[in-house]
This record gives sequence, structure tokens and C-alpha cells, in this order.
Amino acid sequence: MSRTRRSDGAATRTKLLNCAGELIAQQGFAHTTNKEIAQFAGVDLASINYHFGGRERLYLAVLSEAHRHFIDANDLNTLINNDQSPHDRFESFIDMIVDKMQAISGWYSQVLFREIFSPSVQLAEFIRIEGMAKILCVRTIICQAVGLSEDDPRVPLCMLNVVAPCLMLMVAGGKVPGPIGVIAGMDKKVLSQHLKTFALAGFKAINPPDM
Repeated sequence: MSRTRRSDGAATRTKLLNCAGELIAQQGFAHTTNKEIAQFAGVDLASINYHFGGRERLYLAVLSEAHRHFIDANDLNTLINNDQSPHDRFESFIDMIVDKMQAISGWYSQVLFREIFSPSVQLAEFIRIEGMAKILCVRTIICQAVGLSEDDPRVPLCMLNVVAPCLMLMVAGGKVPGPIGVIAGMDKKVLSQHLKTFALAGFKAINPPDM
């Protein structure tokens, strides 16, 4: 296969992915047909099966792409393996999330919004294939910051307190009017510092340093 054909194939796959994302963001996965996606992308209907192996695999790729724009596995692995202190690593994690949250535009947040409030059968597969690795990375960052072992029963609660506000702002901040939208539009340094202050104070309350 020539380099031109490989390049054309990659371009078609990317176009299908983005067109599917845009339509699913507007209509939802259940109400978006393969025919609509192919027509919107300007390609043959068979291209979906050729590039993705079917409708469900295409949607799984859409979920993966949407999630990657907010939390990239490579970024998390780099963060875990750097030489920062646990405290600084956690702060870098929050900075990264807030920075990506405010930089993202397009269909990504709306796809995640729909998936969270109306989960598809593909969500479990996404978590198994890709999401769980990211969850484990975040758990490691939080465990190190709070000073707990990864099997401590308090760890899931700490993760909830850290991740829930970020997730809310990711999927709803740019779409929901009112206080959430106002918060999402705040200066990122102010917002990031607020999230870090509350989380670190909570960690200290959960696991007070030795006096």
C-alpha cells in the first residue's frame, strides 16, 4: 500500500470520527444512524465497517477521543513518572485538568455529557479497554498526595471528591447556563487554585500529618 493510500485512509477515518462525534453530540448515539454519519462525512457507508468494524466500534472510538481530549493516558503516565513530590504532582494534575477543560471546544464535552446521563452499553467496554488504566493512574496520584495505601477504603471517597467537580465542569461547564457556566469561565489559575486548596485540605483532614 502506498503512503498516499495510507494517508487517505487515515484522513477518512478521522473525518468519520469527527462527523460521528458532531452528530452524536447533537442527537445522541441511539438517534444517529450510520447513513447519516457517512453522508455527513461524504464517504461511502461501507467505510464505517472498513475503518471501525461497525457502528458500536465507531461509537467506542468517539468516546475514547472525547475522553482523551480531557484526560490523556500518556500525560498521566508522564506525570506519575516525573520527579515531583506527591503534593506537587497532585497540583500539576489539577492544573492539567483545568487547562484542558478550558481549552476544549467542539463536540467532546457534549458526547461525554450524554454518555454520563444516559449510559450506553459501550461505556463498560470503554472503561475496561481504556478508562480503567486512567482511573488507576489518578488513584496513584491521589494516594500519594493524601498518604494512603491504594487499598485503603478511604481512597475511593477521596477520588470522588477530587474527580466529581472536575467531571462536572468538563461535561457541563460550557453547555449549562448559570453558576456552573460562570465557574467554568473563571480564570483558570483562580479555579485551579480553589480546587487544589479544597482537595488538599480534605486530604489533611482524612490523614492528618503526625504532630
